[in-house]
Amino acid sequence: MQLTLTSRSSHHARGFILLEAILAVSILSVIAVSLTVAIDKLGAVAMQSQREMTMMRNLETLLTWHLRDPNIEPRQETSPPDAYGVVYESMVEELELYNVDDAVLPEMLRIQIRAVWQEPSGMQEQFVETYRYARLYRNTQ
Repeated sequence: MQLTLTSRSSHHARGFILLEAILAVSILSVIAVSLTVAIDKLGAVAMQSQREMTMMRNLETLLTWHLRDPNIEPRQETSPPDAYGVVYESMVEELELYNVDDAVLPEMLRIQIRAVWQEPSGMQEQFVETYRYARLYRNTQ
């Protein structure tokens, strides 16, 4: 009778070890899936951060280029999409500004640079703008 008890306890021990192994594999699977999701989200955030940094640098560069253009005149330009799918729209238009004496300031321009891109939530945009006196960098000779 003791032999029967020993073989039964051995059988139960093997079943318990199998249950422990299944439980351990299940826990490791949950951890692995969680880590994969976390790494995927980190990658998406890193890509978004890189796009935003590049976009802001490009907006600043385009604005500086228009500010220093000696032959600036009203116009609109649109760039092709960059590597991140961002399109840059430059607009230079005449502006009517007044000084403190209510006199019109001549040859004033508004420069606006817009960055437009598609996100899953819809179209997004960021822009920078400034004013400039049209003859600021013109050669007066």
